[in-house]
Amino acid sequence: MFKEFFSREVKTALKQPMVYIFMLLLGLLAFGAVSSDKVMIGGAIGNINTNSPDIVFKFSFILSIFGLLIAAAFFNNAALRDYDNQFNEILFSTPIKKKDYFFGRFLGALLLSTLPFVGIYLGITIGTFIAPPLDWIDQERMGTLPVNAFLASYFLVILPNMFFAGSIIFFLATKFKNTTISFVGAMVIIIGYIISITLTSDIENENIGALVDIFGVNAYGIQTKYYTAFEKNTLLPEVFSLLGLNRLIWLTLGIIITALSYVNFSFSDSKGKTKKEKVEKKTTKVFIKPASLSKFTQHTDWVQFKSFFSIYSKTILRSTTYKTLIIFSLLLLIVDLFQGYEYFGLQSYPVTYKVYDSISNASQIFFIIIIVFYSGELIWQDREVHLNEVVDSSPHTTFSSLLAKVLSISYSITIMYFILVIIGISYQLINGFTDIKLFVYFVNFALSILPSLFATSCLMLLIHVIINNKYIGYAASLVLIFSLGILLSVLDVSSKMFDLGSTLSIQYSDMNSFGPGLVGAIWFDAYWIIFSIILLLIAGLLYNRGTELSILKRVKNITRNLDINYIGALSFFSLIWIILAGVIFYNTQVINDYETSDEIEENRAYYEKEFKQYENAPQPKLTDVLFNINIFPKERNVYSVTDLTFKNQTDVAIDTLFFTLNSDWDTEFVLPNGKEVFYDEKTGFKKIALAKSLQPNEVLKYTIKSNYISEGFENNRGNTSIVENGTFLNNSDILPSFGYQSGFELSDKYKRKEYDLAPKERVPALNEHCGPECDSNYLTNGISDWVNIETHISTSSDQIAIAPGSLIKEWKKDNRNCFTYRVDHASQAFMSFISARYEVKRKIWNGIDIEIYYDKQHAVNVDKMITAVEKSLDYYTTNFGPYFHNQARIIEFPRYATFAQAFPGTMPYSEAFGFIVDLEDEEGNNVIDAVIAHEMAHQWWAHQEVGANVQGGTMLTESFSEYASLMVMKQTTSPIKMKDFLKYDLNRYLGGRGGEREKELPLYKVENQQYIHYGKGSVILYALQEYIGEDSVNAALSSFLDEFRYKEPPYPTSNDFLRHLEPRVPDSLNYLIDDWFKEITLYDYRLKSSTLDELGDSTYKVTVTIDSKKIKSDSIGNETTVALNEWVDIGFFGDDDEEDLFYTERVKVDKENSTYEFILDKLPIKAGIDPKRLLIERVYDDNIKKIDQ
Repeated sequence: MFKEFFSREVKTALKQPMVYIFMLLLGLLAFGAVSSDKVMIGGAIGNINTNSPDIVFKFSFILSIFGLLIAAAFFNNAALRDYDNQFNEILFSTPIKKKDYFFGRFLGALLLSTLPFVGIYLGITIGTFIAPPLDWIDQERMGTLPVNAFLASYFLVILPNMFFAGSIIFFLATKFKNTTISFVGAMVIIIGYIISITLTSDIENENIGALVDIFGVNAYGIQTKYYTAFEKNTLLPEVFSLLGLNRLIWLTLGIIITALSYVNFSFSDSKGKTKKEKVEKKTTKVFIKPASLSKFTQHTDWVQFKSFFSIYSKTILRSTTYKTLIIFSLLLLIVDLFQGYEYFGLQSYPVTYKVYDSISNASQIFFIIIIVFYSGELIWQDREVHLNEVVDSSPHTTFSSLLAKVLSISYSITIMYFILVIIGISYQLINGFTDIKLFVYFVNFALSILPSLFATSCLMLLIHVIINNKYIGYAASLVLIFSLGILLSVLDVSSKMFDLGSTLSIQYSDMNSFGPGLVGAIWFDAYWIIFSIILLLIAGLLYNRGTELSILKRVKNITRNLDINYIGALSFFSLIWIILAGVIFYNTQVINDYETSDEIEENRAYYEKEFKQYENAPQPKLTDVLFNINIFPKERNVYSVTDLTFKNQTDVAIDTLFFTLNSDWDTEFVLPNGKEVFYDEKTGFKKIALAKSLQPNEVLKYTIKSNYISEGFENNRGNTSIVENGTFLNNSDILPSFGYQSGFELSDKYKRKEYDLAPKERVPALNEHCGPECDSNYLTNGISDWVNIETHISTSSDQIAIAPGSLIKEWKKDNRNCFTYRVDHASQAFMSFISARYEVKRKIWNGIDIEIYYDKQHAVNVDKMITAVEKSLDYYTTNFGPYFHNQARIIEFPRYATFAQAFPGTMPYSEAFGFIVDLEDEEGNNVIDAVIAHEMAHQWWAHQEVGANVQGGTMLTESFSEYASLMVMKQTTSPIKMKDFLKYDLNRYLGGRGGEREKELPLYKVENQQYIHYGKGSVILYALQEYIGEDSVNAALSSFLDEFRYKEPPYPTSNDFLRHLEPRVPDSLNYLIDDWFKEITLYDYRLKSSTLDELGDSTYKVTVTIDSKKIKSDSIGNETTVALNEWVDIGFFGDDDEEDLFYTERVKVDKENSTYEFILDKLPIKAGIDPKRLLIERVYDDNIKKIDQ
C-alpha cells in the first residue's frame, strides 16, 4: 500500500501544471543568472565562473528559501486533500495501514517538492551551452558543466531544506487540518532564517548564526568565505564541516518532527472541531411589512464601506496568522536591536533613525506577507464557504468592497508598524536615550512605506480578480514581486515611474532632516496612489460577482458595469494620474536627466574609443589655486570662481588643453589666450586651443566659473553633496577634470571585451627602475604635484564654512558668513568644502589647534575624538616626523555617505561613523581611536608622501596609515586585545580574495585593491614589528619619509620603501620580505597535542606537538605547499578566556610535524601557536587548545 500511496501522490501531481510551472520559473531564473549580468542570484563576480560549483550552491540555497512556497503547496495538499474533498471518512474506513498512508503521502510530497529544483540544473546546463555562442556572456566566464555540484547541492541543500520545511508543514497540517496554520509554519521557518542572519552580523557570533540557520545559507557562506576564485570554481563544500554539522542538526530535527507527526496522526481525526449545537427555544416569528422601501444614496455607500472595512479589518486582526506575524516581527526587531553590530563589534547609540532602520528591516518581509496572503484571503474567504453569491447579490458597489479590502490591509500594516515603533521607543528609553524624534517614525511610514505597500496591495488584488484561482494567484503575486526588479534591470529601465510603488529615498539625517528627496517623494507617492486607485477601479470592472465566469467573459461584460459615475471616476483619476506623470517626467527626464546603466557603459566605451588618443598628450601641471565659493544652503545652489595657475613642466610646447566636464555643473572658462575648438556633449570632453603655445617652464593663468543650480527633483534622492545643512563638496565637484581621464574607462574585463576594447591594466606595472610613469602620483594622476591652495568661501549667516588650511580671515557681508583659508604647506590638490550649523570644540596640542565641528545632537563622543587626535599626533610626530599644519580638524557631515576622509589638516567624518558609536564599555573596541588614527596618519602617508601611479602605490599610503592606526591602538591596548583588531583586518583580506575581479597581487604590487592594502597590509606590517621590533619598522618608515617628504617627481614606489626596510631585517628573518611583501603566502598551523608534567620545583614541563604547512598562492588562488623554514610563536595562557598570555617563545619550524618542550614557572591552562594571531591563516580555531593535565 505504501507504494500505491506514494506513486498515486506523485502521478496525480505530475498530471497537474504546478510542478512544471515551478520548474520553469526556477529554470528561467537560473538560466538568466548564468547567461546575463542583468539577473543576479548569489553574484558571480570577477574570476568566479557563472556556472561554478559555488554559484550552483548559492542558487540552490537562495532559491530553496523561496521554495518554501513549493513545499507548502505540496505538503499541505498531501496532508489535507482527503479532508478537503471529504473523502477521509471513506478512505480511512478501509483496511489501510497508518505507516503506508502517512509515509506514502509524506515522501511523495517530498519528492514533488524537490522536483521543481531540477529546473535550476536544467537552466544552468542550457545557459552553459547556449549563452556563449550567442554572445550573451563571455566564454571565459563559463567553466565545465558542474554535474558533481548538481548532485551535491541536491543532497546537501535541496533535499534537507525541503525535508525540514515539509516536516513542519505536514505536522501542522495533519495536526490542525488548517491551511492557514501550515502557512504560519512556513513563515516561522523564514523568520528563523532572518534571525540567524542577524546573529552573523559580527564575526564573534558567526558560527552560532551558521548553526541556527535553517536553510544553511550562512553556514555555507562562512565555510567558503575565505575561498579563492580558483577554489570557488573547482571545489565542492566539505561534508565534515560547519555546513555538514548544520545539515545534520536540521535533518535530525526534521526526523524528530516527522516522528512526532506520525505518532500524533490518527485516522479518527476529523477536520476542525464541531461546536455543540445549541438548542433553540421555539418562538413564534411575527413578520411586519416595512413602512417604505430602502433608499440607496451616497450615505448608504459610505455605511456599506464602513461595514466592509470593519469586517475585513477584524478578519485580519483577529486571525492567528496576523497575531503570529506580529509576534515574530517583534522577536526579529528585538534580536536586531540587541544583536546588530556595525563595526569592530560595536553598536551605535539608539538614535531615532537607527531604530527606524531596525524597524524597517524587521517589518518589510512581514508587510509583504500580509499583503500577499490577505489580498487572496479577503477575496476568497466568502467563496470558500459559498457565501459569495449572497454577498455579491447585495446592493453594493464592487469598488467600495475592494477599497475596503485594501484599506483594511493597510490598516493592519499600520497597527503592526506602530507596535514595532512602541518597542523601538521603549528600547531607546531603556538605554537612557531620550532625544526621540517621533516625526521620523511617522514621516518615514507615511512617505516611504505605506504608499508603496498600498500600491502593491492594489496590484495583488487585481491579480486575484483576473486569475480567479487562489493558489495560482498567490504564485503569480510572488513571481511578480520578485521578478519585477529583474525585468526592469534586463530592460535597462531606471525610471521609478515603472517600478511599482517606488519612491525617492528620504533617508533621515540628524543634521539635514529628510534631505533633497522629500519633495520628489511626495510627487511619486501621489503618482502611485492614484495609479493604485485606477487599478482598483479596473479590478471592480473585472470582479467576478456571483457565478463563476472566465476572464474573457468578464472583459466582454465590462460595459454592463460601467455607468456615468464609474466612467467619471475612472476618467477623473486617469486625468490626475496623467498630470502627475507629466510633472514627474518633466522633472526627472527633462530638467534632471540621467543615464541608465547601459548608457553609462556605452558612453564610457565611446569616451575611450574617441579620446584615448589624448591620454599622453602633454599638459601643464597645476601649481596654485584660489577658490572663491559661495554656498546658498537653503536654495541648494553653489557659485564658484576659481583662479588657476599652471606650469608647463614638460620639454615640449603645449598648444591644446583637454578637459572632461561634469554635466551637473554649468562650467565657463575665462581664458583670453584660448578658444574652444571641440566639445562633446555626450561625454563632456572639451578641447581648448591656445592662441600662443605654452612653452616649457612657462606659466599659464586662467579662471573657471562653475555653478550648480538645483531645479525640481530627480529620479533618485537628489544631489546629497549640496544640502540645506551639511554641504560637502570636493574640488573634483567644482572643477572639471583636467586632461583625458583613464578612470572614466570601463574597468571590467568582460565588459571591455563586449565593447571591443583591449585589456586594460588597472595601474602601470612596477619596475625596478622608475620611468615616466613615476612622474605622476596615484592621487592626482599627473594633473599636479604639490599645490599652493587658498580658499575664499561664504555661506548663510547661521552656518560655518570650512576649507583646508589655517583660517586667515572671518567676516560678514550681505548677511552672510565669509571665511578665508590658506593651506599651511603646499599639498596635494585634494580639497573639501563644507558648510553646516556647527558647534565647535577646541583644544591646543603643542601649538596645533585641534578642532571638532559637530552637530549639537552628537556631542557625546567629541571629547574622545579630541583625545584620539592627541594620541595620534603624539605617536606620529615622535616616530614619523613633524606635522606641517597648524590645525587638525574633524568635521561632521550628513550620513548620506558613511566614511571618513583626510584632506590637508582637515578630516570630514560621517555622522554615522563615530559620532554616535556607543563607547561606554571602556573594555570594548574603540573604533573612534582606530578610525581617527587612520585618517590622522594620512597627514603623513598621503599628504607628506604619496606613491607613484604604479603597482604598490597604495601600500605607501593606505597600508602605512592602517599600520600606524594599529600602533596608536597598541599604546593603550593589551597585545591580546589587539587580536580583535587584527582579526577584522585579517577577515577583510581573506574574505576579499574570493571577490577579486582581476588577479590577486603581492602587497608590494597592490593595484588599489582595498582588501590587500587595508586588510593584508596592516596585518603584515603589524606582524613585522612584532618580529623585528617596533623601532625597526618605524625607523624604516621614518627614513623613507625623510627621503620623499614633499619631494617633486619622480614619486616613490614600494621598492623604495623595501630599500629602507631590508637593512633593518635580521638575516634570520630575511625570508619575510619575500614571503610577506613579494609573494602571496599563507600558513596552516595546528596544535595537535599538548601535555603537562608537573616538576618538583614548582615548575611545569609542557610538551607541544604541532602540524605545520606553508602555502604559496598564485593570482587566482591556486595553492602549492612549499618547504618550511619559519619562525613562529608558541604561547601559553593562564586562563580559559585566552587573555592571560604569560609566556611566549619563538621557535624554528622546518618540518610538517614538530614537537617542542617548555619549562614554565606558572601553571598553563591553554597552549597556542601564533597566540597573537600575527600570521595569515584561514583556519585559526585549531591553533589554541586546552593542555592535557
